[in-house]
Amino acid sequence: MLLRRGAVLMGYIIFICPRCGLARYAREGQKTAKCLGCGCQIQISPQKVKILARAKNVGEAIEIVKSYKVKDKQPLEFSRSDG
Repeated sequence: MLLRRGAVLMGYIIFICPRCGLARYAREGQKTAKCLGCGCQIQISPQKVKILARAKNVGEAIEIVKSYKVKDKQPLEFSRSDG
């Protein structure tokens, strides 16, 4: 269920901790969140954090965060340009 604030449907945002890079989610409109990786108190605003995605519900938000955590564990692939 989405909450309404004015005419805007409220869901969840998925963002990156500016200190350690861990993906996390929070409700839209939430002012702060604590990073579960480094303990940093994060001010949630487009100027302070990189918003990766938006979700309609908490289940969808959790799945998106999990997918980013899996991507982070993948070995980095480097391409070599011969030139």
